[in-house]
Amino acid sequence: MAAQLGVPVKLLFEAESHKISVELKKGSIFRGILGESDESMNCHLSDVLKTNPDGSVTKLEAVYLRGSHIRLVVLPDLLEGAPILKGKLAKGGGAKRKRD
Repeated sequence: MAAQLGVPVKLLFEAESHKISVELKKGSIFRGILGESDESMNCHLSDVLKTNPDGSVTKLEAVYLRGSHIRLVVLPDLLEGAPILKGKLAKGGGAKRKRD
């Protein structure tokens, strides 16, 4: 099963136990520690700060975010050296590629 997963999902698995930010399609932003994630990008965060689109902030103990509602995930910089990226960058793909 793991061989069929794409790079974004594998990176999300690498981010477990690290602090991430998740923006939902409706504009809310959740920043917390990623406890678990799955192949559908469903995420369980703990020690969460939720920022609503109007700017109000709420502190939550834990949240479960449905993967289909996620617009964007910001991962920690330390994952730049993740093994899954090393192979992709060596082949010329990935985030370091120059665009026209």
